[in-house]
Amino acid sequence: MKISKLSETPPEPVSHDPALEKQVLLRDVGTLRALSHIVLPAGSRVSTHSHRDMYEIFYIIRGSILFVVDNRAVELEAGTVLVVEPGETHSIEEVRKECEMLYVHV
Repeated sequence: MKISKLSETPPEPVSHDPALEKQVLLRDVGTLRALSHIVLPAGSRVSTHSHRDMYEIFYIIRGSILFVVDNRAVELEAGTVLVVEPGETHSIEEVRKECEMLYVHV
């Protein structure tokens, strides 16, 4: 059994955008590489990148955000899940309203 508390998880920089901070709640559990939590302030962006060999799954807890996946704009809001497949380029072009997310690497 593993238990992880957000309140006890230290922030760390996002590798491709080190000015942003995330909290990694779990790492390397079975096929799960990471489960992370992040709060993005309105107006922030995440640079275009891809993951060659893993899926990235985002769950929007609150807020409104504009993702671009392989040049296709996708509006997300609370209660929405987005799955980015291996090799797909993706970015966050605009956080319209402060956005809280959980995201998973598998």
